[in-house]
Amino acid sequence: MIRKVFSALTAPRTKLVLVVRGDLKMSKGKTAAQCAHAAILCYQQSQELSKKQKLVESWSLSGQPKIVLRVNTLEELKRLQDRANNAGMVAEIVKDAGRTQLEAGTATVLGIGPDIEINVNELVSHLKLL
Repeated sequence: MIRKVFSALTAPRTKLVLVVRGDLKMSKGKTAAQCAHAAILCYQQSQELSKKQKLVESWSLSGQPKIVLRVNTLEELKRLQDRANNAGMVAEIVKDAGRTQLEAGTATVLGIGPDIEINVNELVSHLKLL
């Protein structure tokens, strides 16, 4: 236990960011569900990449910080995903199944990370909180 606490204190600060499309006007419940999907996709993808496993561990030990932001268009979401991928970050877009409010395949939320906080901030510091 002491070892885990010590490693959490010495590890870099990490976070996961969830970027919601504001133009879709999803209900609060729908938005929450889509954000949960994005967080799980990012976590799973990060677990599969050996180079990201230490970041995932650090993120887990520090309380899994998550920030929810917004963009206004699908184009903004895709540009942000491209920038994150080019920076070597996990960046997963959730596409809706089409069972309730949206058409099947609608891109709703982009998850980025978990990754080093400073690196994530460089990508998203211009965005507003949801």
